[in-house]
Amino acid sequence: MNQISSWSIRNPIPIILLFLLLTLAGAVGFAGMRINNNPDVDFPLVAVTAARPGAAPAEMEVQVTRLIEDSLAGLSGVRHITSNITDGVSSTTIEFELGTDTDRATNDVRNAMTGLRASLPQDMQEPSVQRIDITGDALITYVVRSETMSPEEISWFIDNQVSRSLLALGGVGEVNRSGGVDREIRVELDPQRLSAYSVTAAQVSQALTNVNNNLPGGRVTVAGSERAVRTVGSATSVQQLRETLIPLDGGRTIRLGDLGTVEDKWGEPRRIARYDGQEAVTFNFLRSRTASEVTVAQAVRAEVARLDEANPNLTIQQVTSSVQYIEESYLASLEALGLGALLAVIVVFIFLRDWRATLIAAVAMPLSLIPTFALLAPMDQSLNVVTLLALSLTIGILVDDAIVEIENIVRHMRDGKPPYNAAIEAADEIGLAVVATTGTIIAVFAPVGFMPGIIGQFFKAFALAACISVFFSLVVARTVTPLMAAFMLKHSNHEDRDPFWMSGYLRALRWSLAHRWLVFLMGVLFLVGSIGASVVAKMSFEFMSPADEGRAAFQVETPPGSTLAQTDAIVQEVTRRLEARPEVTSVYAAIGGQDVNQANVYADMVPKGDRDLTQQEFARVVVDDLKSIPGARIRAGIAQQGGGPGDGTSYTFSILGDDPATLDATARKVEEEMRGVPGLANVVNTAAIARPEIVVTPRADEAALAGVSAGSISQAVRVATIGDV
Repeated sequence: MNQISSWSIRNPIPIILLFLLLTLAGAVGFAGMRINNNPDVDFPLVAVTAARPGAAPAEMEVQVTRLIEDSLAGLSGVRHITSNITDGVSSTTIEFELGTDTDRATNDVRNAMTGLRASLPQDMQEPSVQRIDITGDALITYVVRSETMSPEEISWFIDNQVSRSLLALGGVGEVNRSGGVDREIRVELDPQRLSAYSVTAAQVSQALTNVNNNLPGGRVTVAGSERAVRTVGSATSVQQLRETLIPLDGGRTIRLGDLGTVEDKWGEPRRIARYDGQEAVTFNFLRSRTASEVTVAQAVRAEVARLDEANPNLTIQQVTSSVQYIEESYLASLEALGLGALLAVIVVFIFLRDWRATLIAAVAMPLSLIPTFALLAPMDQSLNVVTLLALSLTIGILVDDAIVEIENIVRHMRDGKPPYNAAIEAADEIGLAVVATTGTIIAVFAPVGFMPGIIGQFFKAFALAACISVFFSLVVARTVTPLMAAFMLKHSNHEDRDPFWMSGYLRALRWSLAHRWLVFLMGVLFLVGSIGASVVAKMSFEFMSPADEGRAAFQVETPPGSTLAQTDAIVQEVTRRLEARPEVTSVYAAIGGQDVNQANVYADMVPKGDRDLTQQEFARVVVDDLKSIPGARIRAGIAQQGGGPGDGTSYTFSILGDDPATLDATARKVEEEMRGVPGLANVVNTAAIARPEIVVTPRADEAALAGVSAGSISQAVRVATIGDV
């Protein structure tokens, strides 16, 4: 390593070409890197969703959820299993140990579900197994408005045109609509006609399922070529569906249209979206795991603008956006990086007092930073707050080696040697020391990337960016810096004098060397005092300080059994109170969905400089006021299924037991005691509230005489109430 500097000086062309290629590769890598808020962290999570329409949560727990949990508990690497049960739906989230291959874990869960299917109720839908990619919240939410189109037509426009257009863009992983209605073919049966023809609603539903279906039929060889065979039984129009023949007893049949009405209509609303208190139809999108948040958002904005221009009978307006905060953070990080480099150059000039030496040291920074992206890009790293933080912290380190090289070369020049010879001798003289210094710095940063757990995955990008940039600074210091010094440095025409502060520094240095143990003791006392001061001051420790994105979120939950209209009324009151706050500019609410008694409310706030409260302080203050609204459970932050990453809570406690009454009493007691703990805010008990229900109890003797079973009664009730798909 000692001879590489002299070789570089004698052979400048290869070094120049090398760094031209590295700089070009780094520029290309930088342009192609994804821009995200945080590094991608692989949480090995798999979700199993089992649906049995009409089943009560208690039945789902015993007949479905417990069987699923028992079959998954024995899988290799399982860390936690969390289930959430609602009416007719059981959602189970399996968290595997960090480092587990998510694809393999998903296949293991899918195989377990295949083996369990025979033990699950036959009338339930096939369980769905999918991996969970934590890609953050929706990037942008849009509202679609029109004075000439109905909510049904707007819903069809979003589902048919917007979703298809956005999903065709690279990086868009999911498009979701809130508000509006869903199209359905509705068959409403006349009870009197059913009774007259001695046919039940369940029999009609089963007949439609058997007839209106497309099934594979195998393959056949025709004229020497193999062809696939399909059985196509689905109706192609509403009129054709009306003509479907329903079998009756005695070999008779009857048209479906004679038993009731068949219409192409819109389904019962199960969700509502409101923007600034007005009912609206909105849509948002999520990025895929390997996509750039900023790049995807830019592509979506362009496509939405095209759709808006192509459809003059409606307007598409942006409601909320998390991308703006990401873009601002990215630009602020680049600005801090550039400012740090500029300050480093100024400091170097103050101490070196030579513009040529300053230029040589300044060149070391871009030649160390830009090639770093040439290696980060193939490693699938993104430009995020962590990688840019690492590069910002290493800005000063990148010029250290170059300054040492320049100072030693200048010292040899003061002895009367020409710059060319001084550069060769001085660079070779301290080569090992420079390598050792850089190796020490890399040894400090490298272990950060090997930390276990989520923190290790999060800061792997930090370690890579820091170590690679510092390594390139070593290469620059051993090759480019001596090369430039040999041809650029000149002997000074004026007498070299020490700066005014040098004499004082030398006196302090001599005193320190003469009192080594005292200086050492002072250093130890300073270290202990610093640690003690942090303990006395009770400094808080957290993974990452919460960011102020200017957007507060709240979850609203009304009692089980509440209708969509009742939940909507509560949300409108929440909206009115939020809009009365001076910090709020707009309010967006998504009400209902799978559960009509739940809603998420988002409040966009004025810029940080125009308000006194931070986003977190605002949420704490407002949620106390919102909790006074009767008939609702309201908390700050949007809950994720199973309390997974990103649910907005600092602590989550689970209370386990088999007795629901004891669990409920214990949870209430713990909640009450936690509310009295200083520093805890927004304490919420997520225990389910008992919901009202109607119980149908068959009379066994009469059912036996009528020749019907409990299962057939249940199916008839389900078809008569919520229908069948």
